[in-house]
Amino acid sequence: IARGLEIEAWGYNGSTPGPLIECVEGDRVRIYVTNKLPEPTTVHWHGVFLPNGMDGIAGLTQKAIPVGKTYRYEFTMLKAGTFMYHPHFDEMTQIALGMVGMIVVHPKRRDGRRVRDYSLMAHEWMIPIGTRRPNPLAMSDFNVLTFNSKAFPATEPLVAEQGDLVRIRLGNLGPMDHHPIHLHGYSFELVETDGGIVPKSARHPDTTVLVPVGAVRVIEFTADALGDWAFHCHMTHHVMNQMGHDAPG
Repeated sequence: IARGLEIEAWGYNGSTPGPLIECVEGDRVRIYVTNKLPEPTTVHWHGVFLPNGMDGIAGLTQKAIPVGKTYRYEFTMLKAGTFMYHPHFDEMTQIALGMVGMIVVHPKRRDGRRVRDYSLMAHEWMIPIGTRRPNPLAMSDFNVLTFNSKAFPATEPLVAEQGDLVRIRLGNLGPMDHHPIHLHGYSFELVETDGGIVPKSARHPDTTVLVPVGAVRVIEFTADALGDWAFHCHMTHHVMNQMGHDAPG
């Protein structure tokens, strides 16, 4: 998560968040999920419109995937957009330990502008001091807040050149907290949620976007103000993370 802070997490393909799944509107997608956890699991494709049997809800649309077994999900991506994936079996434990990921479905027709396209998964962890394993039973007092499982100063800058269209896809599968994400130096427009495109008539300039638990928010702006600009959650406990006062700006 940062230098000197390593945890034992659960994830997909050896990472948390799992791999960013990218495809194009209309693609037929086939995903094999092999369960190497110590308990059953499923995968729910959050926000994706698909056949009922592919929705990944244990006990409702499928039987849970037993330990050591593989399940095949297959469906057509009917709409472009930004979505997420996570378990729908023992959700509190599996999601809290890191089993989250994002999906980007690109439209068939793209405009000609150069786009800097970033996907950030917000997550929150309760990591008891001196331990490596997050506490999946926590409902408050989260002490590590991350983007893509990194905390400042281990986070990477979002780089653009003057004139680029910048698109930032924000997902939140943290257990409990919403995040008001604030950008310095710019205003942006909310252009998309996991429910679909926001009509142009409904867009307005803003500098902070609230990303609720279980939701995606996509913002866009044109990179025309030179410099290094801060980008952070505006809940002060979250921006301070473990209440450290020694990290440089």
